Amino acid sequence: MIWSNNQLGAAYYNILTSELFVMDDTYDDGVHFNIAKTLYKQCQPRYVITISGTSDEFLTAIEALVMSEMSSDRNRSGLSSEPQVSLRVMRKREHGFDRCYHRVRCLKLRSEPANANNVERLIFLQGLLNFKSIVMIHALGLLLIYIDQHWNNIALDPSGRPGFVSLSSVTLRDIVMIDDDTYEALNIVHARHHPSLFKCGDAAAKKQSGSLFILLNRCQSRPGAQFLWHVILSKTLRHPTRNIEILNERFEVIEFCLNPDNHSIVENLTSCLKHVYRLTNVILDRYLAQQAKVSDWRRLHKTVSSIIYIADVCEKHCKKVRLFHKIVSNITNEVRYIKYFIEYIVDFGVKRSEHDFIVRANVDSHLDNLHHVRSTLPETLTQMVEKDMKEYLPASVITCKMVYIPNIGYLLAVTGWSPSPADNVDMENLEFKFISNNIRYYKSPTAKELDETIGDILLRINKRESYIMLKLVKYINKHAASIFNAIQLCAELDTLLAFYVVAREYNYVKPNMVDRQIIAIEQGRHPLQEFLTTFVPNDTYSGDEKSLVKILTGPNASGKSTYLKQVALIVFMAHIGCFVPAKSATIGIVTHILTQMTSVDSIALNTSMFLQDMRQINSALYASTPNSIVILDEFGNGTSEVSGLSLLAAVLNNFVERAADCPHIFVATHMHRVMNTLPQSPIIEQQTFEFVTNEDGSVAYLYSLTHGHVARSFAHAGGGHHRTITKIRQFQSGRVENVNVATGYFRADRSGDLAPADVTAISARRPGVGARSLSVVNNGHWRCIPARKRTERPSQRTREIPKNVRSRGCNSAGTRRADRERVGVRMRIRALVCSLALLASSTTTTARTRTTATRGAKYSRPGDEQEPLGGQIRTGVP
Repeated sequence: MIWSNNQLGAAYYNILTSELFVMDDTYDDGVHFNIAKTLYKQCQPRYVITISGTSDEFLTAIEALVMSEMSSDRNRSGLSSEPQVSLRVMRKREHGFDRCYHRVRCLKLRSEPANANNVERLIFLQGLLNFKSIVMIHALGLLLIYIDQHWNNIALDPSGRPGFVSLSSVTLRDIVMIDDDTYEALNIVHARHHPSLFKCGDAAAKKQSGSLFILLNRCQSRPGAQFLWHVILSKTLRHPTRNIEILNERFEVIEFCLNPDNHSIVENLTSCLKHVYRLTNVILDRYLAQQAKVSDWRRLHKTVSSIIYIADVCEKHCKKVRLFHKIVSNITNEVRYIKYFIEYIVDFGVKRSEHDFIVRANVDSHLDNLHHVRSTLPETLTQMVEKDMKEYLPASVITCKMVYIPNIGYLLAVTGWSPSPADNVDMENLEFKFISNNIRYYKSPTAKELDETIGDILLRINKRESYIMLKLVKYINKHAASIFNAIQLCAELDTLLAFYVVAREYNYVKPNMVDRQIIAIEQGRHPLQEFLTTFVPNDTYSGDEKSLVKILTGPNASGKSTYLKQVALIVFMAHIGCFVPAKSATIGIVTHILTQMTSVDSIALNTSMFLQDMRQINSALYASTPNSIVILDEFGNGTSEVSGLSLLAAVLNNFVERAADCPHIFVATHMHRVMNTLPQSPIIEQQTFEFVTNEDGSVAYLYSLTHGHVARSFAHAGGGHHRTITKIRQFQSGRVENVNVATGYFRADRSGDLAPADVTAISARRPGVGARSLSVVNNGHWRCIPARKRTERPSQRTREIPKNVRSRGCNSAGTRRADRERVGVRMRIRALVCSLALLASSTTTTARTRTTATRGAKYSRPGDEQEPLGGQIRTGVP
């Protein structure tokens, strides 16, 4: 990657497939470098190469990106076994534009015309590359020079040379931008679900799927599972796309498979896809190095045969489905010749050895002659020995045999003598070689004749078979691009068949993808939750004369977060070409799916949850477009209520002020006063989830989305204070029309006359502090008793400390602790009482008024007296 004058040019090389990809000069700001980061995450490189002399900001951003990726990999998998990313900064003086431009002009592709001269090759390259993209040409030349110089280290092949099968362009225009936090928050995919070899095709736990990838992974082949992984994670060219044409092509396949008349065709395709294996440049190098086993050839034969059969099945319906037409067009005559040659040459039936490449009979006449010589060799050797016995050996030789010794050749071994000759006796026409185990070895005239006519027959057979195999491998390598493309298209077909299986099982529907700002989902369902329980579907309408900002309120566990994830997942599934869980859906193309959802806090991240929320909301504000979807789930809970309310109001005001350019905003919050801070706008809509409060104080959730809002949040204490719940229900239903009751509780508490019978127990749990409860002692005073000391005798008295006496003036540590506990308890009592009073008020306080219901508010100033006035609660503090 090279960045110059706000223009980013890039190129990358896939070592496995020997494919080159280039990205034309693209504008990238010099602050965030979002395009560079997106390209990095999309390619997942092993080496990152750039030049010196560029801006320090760009080098710093790339270095930080590489280091963060390495640290995240270690955090996810402990001691990562994957190779680390290497950043190489090349000298600009040695890798200037002129040298890189010349290297690009010398680029030789396997797909270029045969016997083309330099002028024709340059014209061919100009048809593939935009030479006006100066930065891209510079980056491509830099990449090619680095590959030439370091190929031995990159491919671990000292004798090999880099090859370039094809040259393609990659652009980020069609990408739906999704960050890692969104993938985690929506449970789209987890790193442990990567389709590695031992997990390929593992469809276990479909009914208890923890991620969308596991739910959709019904692929029959390993390439199909890997294609699905890349489709979901957007790490290659196959990503959640904004290209409506590509999405419609994928929808065509699913619709075709859902047609009952095509059931037999789907079964045939599924059975063939099971035999499609990966074919990469590394595997082809194994064939070239004669290291391929018979099982490797068998896999290659099955793969080529399967893709040809798939193409034959698709040929009858290629006019209906565009993907079928692409598969058929990639199966050229050369691919069919490869299948024919493998079947004609390789003998899979004979099992000489697992590592042997065996050529069939009647393929090569010279090889057949060698096999004939080898099969008749015992008889030939017997004849030669008989000839030596008659013509050259003395009568004292009783028995002998002809043997072959590598690097020496054929020798006559005399095994029997009668009588045994002396050691220094020479025989005519026989050349003595050596003696071993009382056996004398001679080079006889017939042995010399065998050396010239037969020689090492096994070596000659192996050489001939290797020659035939290399010719076959070279032919396969020449047309490997067509096989690669066909396998990739079959992998896409496998993924779409998996989508079809899920759509058939769970009654998914085809989304209508349009190029306008709209999300209209009728009876949408959460894809990961609907089969775990009885799911209540809900409608979603945003944009296209509907509101763009949805503010959801409601009790805890009423379904707000599930609904937010449901909308985002449906939009995501539509952009990968999958049917969606709904009755009907019309979804406009989105550019970003941005989320702010509370994630798991971790010390290793060295950030608080609030800081993570702020980073996510900053990304949403900066990157969102009118066609983005933004999900905010209880934003601002990581700080005080006033600060959180202010932040949420500021963020929503920023979106609302964009008017028609406002993205799709879905907010779930318990800060109900935020509506008072927002301007009156038709793009804002309040929604809530229906619930029913039973007579015993329990809450029954209906999980049905409706228009409106709730004025408060509440939760009942399990098995706790039913009288408090009853008073809350009375305030909610309007049976208590006067706020004086709540104010009376507050005044009684301020004067110390709060009756113990009115409130019997209040429980509270704070982080780091055990459960504590209030118990009544003499004179109507309260004492906070820890849970482990509730068996303490009630006769014990707690001395009431005047308010003007500071804790540090007391000598007793226990007294100081009791004082602090009592003050904290009184603060919680007052907050609860004033909250009840707010529930009964008919008029809400303005945004500028500080109410006593604020969480953690302190009432220590004399001016904090509160009086009911006109149904409001007014404070004495400005």
